[in-house]
Amino acid sequence: MRFAIFSSSFAPDWLIVSISHLTTLSSLRLKMLTKSICSHLLTTTPTDPGELTTPSFNSDLSPSEVKGCVAALTFIVLSITRVHSSTYHKEDERPLDGTVVTNELHQLGLTRESAEGFSNIYDDFKAELVAWNVNTMSKGPSRLSSTNWRLVYGLSSGGYTKTTGSSSFEPTPSPAPTNTLDVQMSLQKTDNSRVNFTMSLSKFDELKMELENVQQIIAKEEARVNK
Repeated sequence: MRFAIFSSSFAPDWLIVSISHLTTLSSLRLKMLTKSICSHLLTTTPTDPGELTTPSFNSDLSPSEVKGCVAALTFIVLSITRVHSSTYHKEDERPLDGTVVTNELHQLGLTRESAEGFSNIYDDFKAELVAWNVNTMSKGPSRLSSTNWRLVYGLSSGGYTKTTGSSSFEPTPSPAPTNTLDVQMSLQKTDNSRVNFTMSLSKFDELKMELENVQQIIAKEEARVNK
């Protein structure tokens, strides 16, 4: 199922797991955590959502599960903010009001009371978060120098067998291919370091959608600045 709060994309599997942990929190504690995350985002630029400090948890959650709860709420806040930011310079063609947010969070597993509490807290920060996202996160020098990619057929015994596309790195031989098709990416940053990772075609489609949304936001901001 696709969700409007995720730019009409599917909810990641890890998020579903973390939401199941969020259901152990009272609606009041979830509201406190949401408020803490929104406030933190407006004052810093965290590199890892899990590094955010959290209030005390009166539950049986482990430290890793608490970290997952913080990461999940941060992901949701940022996703909703990106949706609102994409319509910042024009009339909202796909309204994402509190009712939609509440209903979709409830569908994801939160109780109705917790979902409404999150939505109310987010509405208090909405204008500031959208302005922060448009005016701060959309600007700044890029740290990405170049990208390379290739389609990879078959994953077996720890290696790939056949490739196509542009790439600056060599595949690892594999004796017995399986019927899988993945996309392997290589990102080179301006400091000459490189990040390599592999994703499924479905995940690549989600990444492509996110990048297209970002591109639209940047184009709108540049048009506004150049007026």
